[in-house]
Amino acid sequence: MKIRITGNQMQEEMLQERWQKLADWHEILLSEDTHHLGADYKGWVKLPEEMVEDLIIDLVETAREIQDKCTLFIVVGIGGSFLGTRAVIDALNGSREDCPEVVFAGFNMNGAYISKLKRRIANESVCMCVISKSGRTVEPLLSYAVLKDLMFAKYGYQEARRRIYVITDEKKGDLRPEAFENQFKAFTIPKNIGGRYSVLTAVGLLPIAVAGHNIRLLLDGAKDMQNADWSVDGELLKYAAGRTLLQEQGKCLEIFEYFEGNLRYFGEWLKQLFGETEGKNGKGAYPACLFFSRDLHSIGQFLQQGRQIFYETMIRIEHPAEDMEIPWYAGYPYAGKTMEQINACAENGVLRAHQKAGIPIHEIHIEELNAYTMGQMIYFFEMSAALSAYVMGVNPFDQPGVEAYKKEMQALIAEL
Repeated sequence: MKIRITGNQMQEEMLQERWQKLADWHEILLSEDTHHLGADYKGWVKLPEEMVEDLIIDLVETAREIQDKCTLFIVVGIGGSFLGTRAVIDALNGSREDCPEVVFAGFNMNGAYISKLKRRIANESVCMCVISKSGRTVEPLLSYAVLKDLMFAKYGYQEARRRIYVITDEKKGDLRPEAFENQFKAFTIPKNIGGRYSVLTAVGLLPIAVAGHNIRLLLDGAKDMQNADWSVDGELLKYAAGRTLLQEQGKCLEIFEYFEGNLRYFGEWLKQLFGETEGKNGKGAYPACLFFSRDLHSIGQFLQQGRQIFYETMIRIEHPAEDMEIPWYAGYPYAGKTMEQINACAENGVLRAHQKAGIPIHEIHIEELNAYTMGQMIYFFEMSAALSAYVMGVNPFDQPGVEAYKKEMQALIAEL
């Protein structure tokens, strides 16, 4: 992974000072110190290296069991129980051949969406996994209630309970007794890891394995990033240093950009990761994501000449997995070139134009998209988000603001 910062004049002295603050917080996160903000939720920090081998074996064997049972695997969850998992599966081009299609539910309350799944359950061989620490989050609760009934109606109790899986808190919440009573296979969400940091736990690893992807490679990538050089002498702190200084200069919007369509849900996960980690006490940059070149034809004008309240983080894949030659019909200068050659010209063209406009840009260069590099990126952005929040003086691991809308929603539901 290579990191480059362009288009913004920052004094080296400022960067060096910020790097040191970030490096100090990195040391605190790795330590056994329990007296700092969010100390109860840093289980993710050493997770890749400390992952228990028996758990990995259990996850892989359970995934194979699911693959043998079904063609459709429904994952019920929202937020951290959904976005990171889908980000990895989509980035790796979906389910592999001969593996179940992994689809998601419980991330909305839309009747039409769940009705489509109802029709698919009637016509396909299905397994389901519900993911929630509390078991009471409204969206997955409603979807699970509907889908569980459908599974029981289709398969009968004895067979349905062999097809339903649960990932939840070890002791608390409504799903743990539900799993025990019905003898559903269950995995635990560690109590010291919050949702948006949980993709490298069973939350993400089981569905990713069901889709046929190598979770050991994913963890290896994360482990190598965990053990990489996070000191002031390395490159990895450049991103967190640059983005936090830019926010102090009044840049209140971070735009994540990618030219690889398979990264769409990785962008969605980044929105949650940074939005919930930093967005409190009036701090943080609003995270947005854009897919280029598509969005250049809608928002490109604003980026080039609109209010410069933003900075960009461009994720660049140096060696795309597939390419295609452009036929003669496209004419000069395109015929005979490949799609990715033209796409690369668009990337570099955007970079040049935005640099000339004085837009601050972070470039994150990834050699290729695979399970290993996805593990690297997940850990890199997790650590960068947490360190950024600490430098801002906020707790990276809570999200008290989300309770406000839930309280109002529950009051309205009570009036129905």
